[in-house]
Amino acid sequence: MQDFKHELNTLLHDAYLSRSELADIFKITRRSVSCWNTAGIPQYARAYLELRAEYIRLKREGITTISQQQ
Repeated sequence: MQDFKHELNTLLHDAYLSRSELADIFKITRRSVSCWNTAGIPQYARAYLELRAEYIRLKREGITTISQQQ
């Protein structure tokens, strides 16, 4: 059985979220998030965390809208 704990922790860190905050965002229990350690991270959660981390990175660089990139 694969352990997804490290991957989940990294995604959460990059998105500046705690497990509790993520559970609140998705309106699920904290226990459900904890189950992802062994069951795997759902695609919707992975996509959300990656997009949030990318948004934060772009915001830090001063790029928050498409028009600013051009």
